[in-house]
Amino acid sequence: MGKMKHIVAIILVFIILIGGGVYLLPKLIQQYSQSSSNKSSDTAVENSEQSLQQAAQDTLPFAERMEHVMEPLQTGYSKRKKRQIWTMGGGQTIITYLLQMQRFVKKNGGKTLYMEELYNLDASVFQAATVDLLDDKGDTLKIELQVSRNEYRPGASLLSVAFEVTDLTPEKIVALNKLDFPYDLLIPPFGLSDGFYNFLDKVKNKELVLWLTMESTKLNRVHNKLRPLRIHHTEEQIETVITDAMALMPNAVGIASRYGEQAVEHKQLMQAILKPAEKNHLWFLDLSTNKLSKVPQTCKDMTLSCKSATPYNPENSTLSDYTKFKMREATRNGLAVMILPLTTSALEKVQDLSVKAKSQGTSLVNLSTFMKK
Repeated sequence: MGKMKHIVAIILVFIILIGGGVYLLPKLIQQYSQSSSNKSSDTAVENSEQSLQQAAQDTLPFAERMEHVMEPLQTGYSKRKKRQIWTMGGGQTIITYLLQMQRFVKKNGGKTLYMEELYNLDASVFQAATVDLLDDKGDTLKIELQVSRNEYRPGASLLSVAFEVTDLTPEKIVALNKLDFPYDLLIPPFGLSDGFYNFLDKVKNKELVLWLTMESTKLNRVHNKLRPLRIHHTEEQIETVITDAMALMPNAVGIASRYGEQAVEHKQLMQAILKPAEKNHLWFLDLSTNKLSKVPQTCKDMTLSCKSATPYNPENSTLSDYTKFKMREATRNGLAVMILPLTTSALEKVQDLSVKAKSQGTSLVNLSTFMKK
């Protein structure tokens, strides 16, 4: 009798579940269909708006479309020169602007007839060039590009700032957290003091990079605690070091060389280092300043990004000279990297860096952005 009650109860439960399913399923399907319809409708509206914007832009005259892409600070016409005068923001060279214009002309059915860089310029003009071209209808356009010496287009150049970290103190953490721009910390994952990683967690707005010690004439027994990557190591040993480093700093986005002037000359060693870096989706930054570095040729057949940068060296520069040079490099080349020691004086030097960068049209970005450029 007891078994019969259990069977009846189970049957009733099944009936209730089936009945509920019959009632709820159509409603759920209807709700999902409405949701999908709404999403499709939203997507269609968005695509339609983009199409209309593109169509509206395509109906603009050739010169206006080019102006929209080139973003001059100011445009005008010189009756004496019989040319349009486009004032371009500083922070990019005239060559960069000419290449940008050339790409637009070719892409939009025009033709470049003549380009010439100008000299003996007005004091307010940094660089200039004349351009003669045909638009998409075969009409001639004559333009003079003038790169302003004093006005900068926002985002015209990029600058990355990174600090070489050997220790962290409460004072340094406070100073780092006052910085109003993104920055990178180059961290040696091994041989750090107790509690270092607890301190590191308190630093905001940071991007982490594995600062790995590599083969160098400067290494001695004291450096063994840093687990240097050396020429006599096997690929397995090197991969183990990098894997252990990633376990300590799982949020690291790249590897930077520490010492390493011998390591970068040794292609087999660099292959053994770059393979696990690639496997862990890391980029590689060569800070050795060795002109014989084989990193570029080793990296070219791999998928990871590799670049080089010159860190601050107190033996040949002051902090003031180095930071000023890097700011000028950003405006001249459109891209620069500033690698500083994490010291009180270095932190004081960059406290107002964002204001200075903004005044010259330079955007401060992390190293990952620099590595993509």
